Amino acid sequence: MRISYSALETFKRCPLKFKFGYVDKIKTPKRKEAIFGTLLHSALKILHEPGLMIPTEEEILKYISDNWDAKIYTDEQESALAFAQAIKIMKDYYAKNYPSQFNVVALETLFEAPIQIGQDLHLITGKIDRIDKTPEGLFEVIDYKTSKKMPSQQAVDKDLQLSIYHLGVANRWPSLAKERRPIKVSLYYLRHGEKLSSARTARDLEAITEEAIKSIETIKQAQQAVKFDATPNPLCDWCEYQRLCPFFKHKFKEVKLFFNDQDVKALIGEYTKLKDEVDERDKRLSVIKADLSKFMDQEGMERLFGEDGYITRS
Repeated sequence: MRISYSALETFKRCPLKFKFGYVDKIKTPKRKEAIFGTLLHSALKILHEPGLMIPTEEEILKYISDNWDAKIYTDEQESALAFAQAIKIMKDYYAKNYPSQFNVVALETLFEAPIQIGQDLHLITGKIDRIDKTPEGLFEVIDYKTSKKMPSQQAVDKDLQLSIYHLGVANRWPSLAKERRPIKVSLYYLRHGEKLSSARTARDLEAITEEAIKSIETIKQAQQAVKFDATPNPLCDWCEYQRLCPFFKHKFKEVKLFFNDQDVKALIGEYTKLKDEVDERDKRLSVIKADLSKFMDQEGMERLFGEDGYITRS
């Protein structure tokens, strides 16, 4: 099996979404958050692209401006706010991460992480935003994030994505493992200007490999049984397949609208009939209420009981 990390993570979160996206291959428009992130990633690639001339801050900001798509936003105000955020992110990043500080080895490079299950070799694939070589001689994987929240260090230390990236880099340069040179893995949170770094031990990688094996076997079983369960999770509100999901599709169910005179007249007739029935019932209820009230006065009671319930004086 050849499977991307994103597909593996999608299945782990919701098998039905995995089916829609990777089995049925149902195409959906990109969400504005994804387009926002892609634009920043592209700008950062241009900034760190090895060359004789380092792009100026003005050139990077112009790239953002020239490629900004205001149409994906609800209105001009939302677009303006998002654009201002993008500009601020890039200005802050440029000030803190001038390209000459880094020895960039690769940008947006594809990788394969081999997973052996019995006689079968499976490949987890993906793309790494950036790989640097640090002054200490370490290889550092850097993945940019545009999310508003930052995880804890403990979460970064257990992050599956970074572990898979580690396996991918080790597979690309086998000498790193032979020489026992550690690989640094980092998440750079662009909105906060913070980089959270971690490393993986041999034991960590064994555990990740076992987890990947279980995930691949579970996916194979789901494919054979054609059984992909919908699994509600915190990211459901941003899912592009809500219209197809049994937990959300009712929200998008089309309601019949009445546009012709015949439909309107029928509704008016039904309304009038029901209104007359309600009026008659209200009159009868008033009579019953008055009679019961007289009985309560006569007997000095505030509540009367019947076979189907009771009535309290109001």
